[in-house]
Amino acid sequence: MHPALHPGSPPPADDQDVEFVLRAVPELAFFPELAACVPTVTEGGAWPPGRDAFVGHDRDDLRAQVLQGLTALGERAERERSGGLAFLVRTLTHFLVGPAALPAVEHPLLVALLLRGAARAHEGVDTPLEIARAMDRWG
Repeated sequence: MHPALHPGSPPPADDQDVEFVLRAVPELAFFPELAACVPTVTEGGAWPPGRDAFVGHDRDDLRAQVLQGLTALGERAERERSGGLAFLVRTLTHFLVGPAALPAVEHPLLVALLLRGAARAHEGVDTPLEIARAMDRWG
């Protein structure tokens, strides 16, 4: 597990820490609180899919599910006193809803979950490491 997601982890102290914590998003997509948020993706083709495979699709249901999952993760962060997890929950929620909302294909957690949905059609790639690699190539 990424060190920033452990119980008792401190919140980021500087820009370098923020970047380090943000690298935990692919692992966050595997937390049980977000399990119901992994969409069924019917896009075929090679792994990993590009962002074009997901552009233009309505993702309002996914956003609503992820918001519920992030609420549960926020409660977990508070129970576990995980500053890293709490920071991720706040940041990802800020860019999920309201005026700062990013398009689904630009929101890191939504991208990770979309990739997880696509990964299920490809043996051996539904792992945090492979999702992170696919996100690095996302563009």
